[in-house]
Amino acid sequence: MVSERAPLLPQFQQDGYSTSKCWRTSTKKGGFLLVICACFGLLALWSGASSPDGSSTSSQTKATLTINDAKLNFLVIGDWGREGSYNQSLVASQMGKVGKQLDIQFVVSTGDNFYDTGLDNVSDPAFTSSFTDIYTDPSLQTTWYAVLGNHDYMGNVLAQLSDDLVSRDPRWFCRRAFQLNFAICNATLAGSCNATLALFFLDTNPFIDEYWLPTNISKFDWRGLLPRTEQLQSQLDELTEAVKSSSATWKIVVAHHTIRSVGVHGDSIELVQKLLPILEEHGVDVYINGHDHILQHIKRPECAVHLFTSGGGSKSYAGLKAYTEEQGVQFVQDGQGFLAVSARPDSILFTFHDVFGDPVYNFLLQK
Repeated sequence: MVSERAPLLPQFQQDGYSTSKCWRTSTKKGGFLLVICACFGLLALWSGASSPDGSSTSSQTKATLTINDAKLNFLVIGDWGREGSYNQSLVASQMGKVGKQLDIQFVVSTGDNFYDTGLDNVSDPAFTSSFTDIYTDPSLQTTWYAVLGNHDYMGNVLAQLSDDLVSRDPRWFCRRAFQLNFAICNATLAGSCNATLALFFLDTNPFIDEYWLPTNISKFDWRGLLPRTEQLQSQLDELTEAVKSSSATWKIVVAHHTIRSVGVHGDSIELVQKLLPILEEHGVDVYINGHDHILQHIKRPECAVHLFTSGGGSKSYAGLKAYTEEQGVQFVQDGQGFLAVSARPDSILFTFHDVFGDPVYNFLLQK
């Protein structure tokens, strides 16, 4: 069962240790709300929690934490949970090193968190053997914000959404859709936090027609997503309202499936048709996904949205689809690795690191 008190804070806060100057909580009706101040900036989270049957609950948690730091750094990893095999452990080790260098605030997971068929239940040992026992570096002992991939729906999907997992590892936070808002402060101007960054997390599994065909041999646990048409439209409406109403300097959407890709899975035509127009119309700067087990950056001239794929958490597949210059491939590598994101008031640096931790691609997005 999902409780009203989700693990919304960095690990050091959950354990009772804090360098913060302020801390307060309150509970109200509505979705989850988390506020974290970074150099007197704010982070907010809204989320519809899930009840045992997958339906939405109404609860809100609010917390404030002040950290004397003007940086916003985090890592993005996808398609990872294989009990350390297929270089998962090696990637995890390199994430720890980069995480320490950047002094990251949190980690983002783009889904397919546990292979091949998600978790069986909240006591599934795979949660420990593929997560807790793998990402052991001190720098990774912070909140992991996760979305669901298609493989996660092949098990008991409610297990990953359950707060029962928090008692096993308090870093874990997984919801179908939620939002984080950060104020990014100017390190040279005390109290100047005019720039903001918003992260919108989305469940793209309802979009993909193939999964819902009667002829599909894969078995999915669709509890909480039925009826599909209504759930899909609800997500689109809520995302549209969220990105439209957001005044954030930077808007980033995180989900599992590719919009554009030259990897094995390629483009998701459903997302190209239904999701991409919303991102373009409402000023979303970046879309980050997994699904294809590659590292990739696509930016087409006719589209304002930068598309990053970080799906190299473990098993990779050799070979890419042929592509032309018009497809806007800025970088692609069919191997394991992860993405580091460093946000400042006027820029965001995206860096892909390979399985050995080496930076293989940098891109600076400026405004």
